[in-house]
Amino acid sequence: MDRQTLINVEADIVIRHRETAKEETLTVRGIECTWNWDDGSRDAAEYWAAADWASETFGNSIDWFSIKCVVGSPCKQEETTP
Repeated sequence: MDRQTLINVEADIVIRHRETAKEETLTVRGIECTWNWDDGSRDAAEYWAAADWASETFGNSIDWFSIKCVVGSPCKQEETTP
């Protein structure tokens, strides 16, 4: 049995647009991540889900991003019977 939890993550992220040099604060909801209990902490899983979202969404169009806050809520999973 895998020891993991599906988590719905919400994050406040500050980005700096490369072209305009303007900073923008975003609140992103609905980032899904799977926390594998044996691989690391839940905090790390939530943080890296937000970081992956920012880098995949903006790519090279930003100079940098900073995660100000990250909060996760476990999702209810359906029980499977063998």
